[in-house]
Amino acid sequence: MRLTDEEKRMFQGEYGSGTQKAITMLIEYGEVFGAEKMVKVHNAHTGVTGGQWTEEMLAGVQNVRAFTTTHAGMAGSAGRALGLKEEFCKQAEAEQRKTLEMIIPRGFIPAMSCAPYMIGNVPTAGRAFSWPGSQGIIVANSVFGARGNRDAMPASMSSAITGVTPDMLLMQKQNRYGQVHFRIEDLDMENFTEADYGAIGYFIGSAAGTKNVVVEGIPENVSFDMLKFFMSPQPVSGAVAICHVVGVTPEAPTLEEALGNRKPEESIKIGPKEYREGWEGLHSAKNDNVEIVFFGCPHLNIAEIGKITRLLKGKKIAGEVRLFIATSEQVHVLAHNMGYVDTIEKAGGVVVSGVCIQGFPYPQLKEPANTAATNSARAASYQIRRGINIQYGSTEDCINAAITGTWGR
Repeated sequence: MRLTDEEKRMFQGEYGSGTQKAITMLIEYGEVFGAEKMVKVHNAHTGVTGGQWTEEMLAGVQNVRAFTTTHAGMAGSAGRALGLKEEFCKQAEAEQRKTLEMIIPRGFIPAMSCAPYMIGNVPTAGRAFSWPGSQGIIVANSVFGARGNRDAMPASMSSAITGVTPDMLLMQKQNRYGQVHFRIEDLDMENFTEADYGAIGYFIGSAAGTKNVVVEGIPENVSFDMLKFFMSPQPVSGAVAICHVVGVTPEAPTLEEALGNRKPEESIKIGPKEYREGWEGLHSAKNDNVEIVFFGCPHLNIAEIGKITRLLKGKKIAGEVRLFIATSEQVHVLAHNMGYVDTIEKAGGVVVSGVCIQGFPYPQLKEPANTAATNSARAASYQIRRGINIQYGSTEDCINAAITGTWGR
C-alpha cells in the first residue's frame, strides 16, 4: 500500500504505540481487499469500552484526527430507570465513568447514540466516514451519499485515531452501483406507517444478502424518518450497506444512474405477498400478551417523541406493562424542555438516553419479561433471535398496547 509521509510516520511509531497500532490495523485491513492507498476520513463514530485493548489503542494519542462521536451503550443510571439489577448498573456505571475519563481529553464526543447524524455528525455527499452500527452506515451511504464501508468498531476506532481509512469497496464509485433491482407495486405507499416500511426493508435485506440495492416505487416525498425505518433492517436480515431509492437518494436520480447504466443482476417485484412475508418475519408472538413496549432503535428524534407524547397525553400505561423510550442525551434535554418527558413519565413511561435498546439485557431485569412490542423492524429482528416474543406494529399500535395491556385491542 502506498502511504503518505504522515502515514509512514504513524506506521514507524513517531506518534506513539496507539497510533502505530491503529495505522497497522488499517493497512492490514486494506490489503485484504486490495486497497492501494488511504483516504481522509471526515466523520468517525465508534463504540468505546474500557479495558486493555482501548488503553493500548489510545496510548500516546493526544487527540483524535477525525471528528468522532461515540456509540450507544448501557449506562448505569439509565439501567436503573429501566428496572435493571443494581449490581449490573453499578458495574456499567463504573465502566462508563472510566471510559469517559479516557476518551474525552482525547477529543472524542461522548454522544452515546446509534444515530450520529441526528446530533451533528453528518457526513456529506462524496466524503468518507468510518462508523460501526450498520443502521448508521446504510443511512449515511444511501440518504446522504457519503462513502463508508461496513466497518466494525476496531476499524472505526483506528480511523478516529489516524484520520484515514483504506480506499476500497464502497469508497470507490464503481463499487457503489446497484446490483439487485426491487420494484414496489400494488402497495399503498402513501399511507404506509414506519412499521410497513420496516417490513419491506426486512424483506429486501433477506433477498439481497450482501449486494447493493436499488428500489423503485417509493414516493419522492417520503420523509427521512420513513427512509430510516425502511433502511435500518436491511443490514440485519441481510448485509446491505447501500440502498439507492430512485428519485430520492443522491446517487439515484434515475434507475439507469443507480445501476451504473448496466443491467441488474436480478430484478424482484415487491407486492402484497412480499410485504406480508417481511411482516410475518418480524411478528413472533403467538398470543396478545404485552409486557414491555419499547421505542428507540434507531434512537428517536424529537418529532418521534412528540408523536408518542400526543398519543399518551391524559392517559395511563397499563399497570403490568413497561414503556421504554430511548434517545440521545441531546434530544432528551430538548424533550424535557418541551414537556414531553414529563407527560410520558406521568403516563407511566420511561425516557432514557445513551442506551442501545436493540441489545436490551432482558436477563438483567429485576422483573423478568419475554414479550415485547416495538415499531422497529431492526430491533424486532435482533430480539427474536434472542428468544424474545415480539409484537410488531406501528407507533399507534404499540402505544395502544401499552395503554390497554393487550396487543391489537
